[in-house]
Amino acid sequence: MRLFLITCLVLTCTGASAESPPGPRTIVACDNLVTLRRLMAQDPEGDTIPAEFGGCRAIPPDGIGDVEKRAMIGDAPYECRTLKDGPCLWVRP
Repeated sequence: MRLFLITCLVLTCTGASAESPPGPRTIVACDNLVTLRRLMAQDPEGDTIPAEFGGCRAIPPDGIGDVEKRAMIGDAPYECRTLKDGPCLWVRP
């Protein structure tokens, strides 16, 4: 009986570590730099976009193109990157 319980415990523990890695995360981008900075002040690390930030959206990493503009504010570099299907958006550093 003990051997059965130990085997079940080992199988349960190893099964939990074999989960698949999370999918590609999205990139938060905004129409203008002021809105992006306001969003970052409210939620510095999060990927959620509250409703009051209407100019911001989550974009998959493969939808982001090259850097069109750059800005340095304080110690943080900001980039306005082109979208494959639209204008440039300011992305979180």
